[in-house]
Amino acid sequence: MVKSLILLGWLRDLVIAFLVIAGLHLRHESPAIGASILIAAGVVFAERFLWSWHLCALRDAQSSATNPETD
Repeated sequence: MVKSLILLGWLRDLVIAFLVIAGLHLRHESPAIGASILIAAGVVFAERFLWSWHLCALRDAQSSATNPETD
């Protein structure tokens, strides 16, 4: 399960890169389509960033709950 999630994460990063490249390429020929693709890449990147940030916070909360620090 973890390996498949890691693979899907890498595939999502690859899709972000392809969307940016395609958007930049099409921006000169068809500005509306190029801008739409770049916006889509930005949305996918923002989703990835927010989920990564949220999962790190959950991991930190879980680690602090299982290993409470004592003074």
